Amino acid sequence: MSYNQPGPYGGQPQQPGPHGQPGPYGQQPQAPQPGYGYPQQAPPAQPGYGYPPQAPQGAQPPTPPYGQQPAYGQQPPYGQQPPYGTVPMPPEPSGGKKKTGLIIGAVAVVAAIAVGGYLLFAGNSGGSSDVADDGPHKLTTPATVLGGEYKKSSDADSGGFDESDVKDAEKHGVKNAKDVHAGYQSGDKDNPLALKMINFMGVYGDIDDPEAVVDGMFAEMKKGATKDGDGEVVGSPKAYTPSGLDGAVLKCQETTVKDSDSSGSGPSEIHMPVCIWGDHSTLGVIIDVDLAAAMTGKSPDLSEAADLTAKFRKEVRVKS
Repeated sequence: MSYNQPGPYGGQPQQPGPHGQPGPYGQQPQAPQPGYGYPQQAPPAQPGYGYPPQAPQGAQPPTPPYGQQPAYGQQPPYGQQPPYGTVPMPPEPSGGKKKTGLIIGAVAVVAAIAVGGYLLFAGNSGGSSDVADDGPHKLTTPATVLGGEYKKSSDADSGGFDESDVKDAEKHGVKNAKDVHAGYQSGDKDNPLALKMINFMGVYGDIDDPEAVVDGMFAEMKKGATKDGDGEVVGSPKAYTPSGLDGAVLKCQETTVKDSDSSGSGPSEIHMPVCIWGDHSTLGVIIDVDLAAAMTGKSPDLSEAADLTAKFRKEVRVKS
């Protein structure tokens, strides 16, 4: 009986009888043993592959058993089997998901730093502002943005400001403060590295000095990044005036978050842009990331980030 089951499938159990995978070839005495149970085992036609155990399935060598038996997948002789035995496909997705998780984590770090900056500086610095007041507006989080390219995703929810944060904002001078936040995604979810994400946090109410608030946020972001050590800001924030901004203040800065994993599955640092706009009734923080670009470890194009932010602002900011 051991000749039967072990012979065909148990290269391992059956080897003991034929002792030694090589036995079947080099030692004819063992070849006869399988022989009487299975004349097919004698087929040195199959030996060519290196394992007579498969010979017993002479009529079925090309059949599913090979794909289903990991043992075969691990045997070099079967070039086609490794894919099934080693299951290369799962690693790819899992690898992609791991990289995606790394980037999402980096976005969360930057978002947390931005929130801290807002709480400490929102409306807390007086002074005049050259930003024109076009009347009261509020911020919304539509189902899609930027021409429908990005869709709101609960998976990418930024978390935003909680109730206590909003109360703090009011203490710092943003009257009647109300918060909004949302995450948006574009691309194929089945291909993580083809995704693009936008993390949006904002507050609307009455803001006396928009530019002071924006500058203060960036200043506090730098302090927060240095203190926590989770990320850092690169250079200084730069002002941009893309079309459609309508006189609001808009500045962007590069941020960097280091990969503590060091497993070699991605870049050692993730670089992403943070853009903040301010006007007399709304304040918005935008962190947009192209996962494929982020995985290259290269710095983002801040002017492109500014253009995207201006377009995004125009779609989410509406009259009260």
